[in-house]
Amino acid sequence: MSMELMVKAMKTKVGNPLRKLVLVKLADNASDQGECWPSYQHIADQCEIDRSTVRRHIKQLESQGLLRIENRDGPKGNSTNLYYLTLGGVGRDSPPVGTESTGVGPQPTGGVGPESTRTSHSFEPVNEPTPLCKPDPMEGFDQFWKLYPKKRSLKDAKKAWAKLKPDADLRQTMIAALGKQRLQHDWTKDDGRYVPLAATWLNGEKWNDELGPATSGSTRPSAYRNLPTHTPDMYPEAPDGRPNF
Repeated sequence: MSMELMVKAMKTKVGNPLRKLVLVKLADNASDQGECWPSYQHIADQCEIDRSTVRRHIKQLESQGLLRIENRDGPKGNSTNLYYLTLGGVGRDSPPVGTESTGVGPQPTGGVGPESTRTSHSFEPVNEPTPLCKPDPMEGFDQFWKLYPKKRSLKDAKKAWAKLKPDADLRQTMIAALGKQRLQHDWTKDDGRYVPLAATWLNGEKWNDELGPATSGSTRPSAYRNLPTHTPDMYPEAPDGRPNF
């Protein structure tokens, strides 16, 4: 590590916080002559950004005249980048060095391929990562409501769903259980008179109930006549394409 380069890197204005971080990391790996050869992946891991972002910012630093890139062949035929930092003249006229370089940066463990020498002419602003949005507590409710046979007390049903906030696995379990329960005798007799309200079903975690006897015959009560028996987007399926109920 070159303390002189680290100080100069910290004082250099590059116009982008991530680019500044990459420059400081290169200075951290550089010798007093400004030489270093860290891999894209090593820089990405240390700076907690992805490889493509590292590559883009290194090309921008080169276009700003803050470093010089030389490509060299590795012992196994792979190619790596050798960087010369040119901050305040340090390393600007340094000759290329061979394998006996005193650079302290870690040697690349694998070739970076042709992308290491690909020139980027993009000068568009970098889109920085945005914080992850909170999950929507009502995600999956429309699918559940479409399947549920008793369309009453929608407001209470939404309130119960928002309180439960089921994840993807639980939603799949609930939909699969509902697909089976709506065919049992207690739910189909008397035109679905004994089907619980959706809010009651959710608050009581009724998807865990044991199943009663299924309805016999092909006639479906009026409460079910407008409901599809199966659609791919409503029921989870087994790998062979059959419904899991």
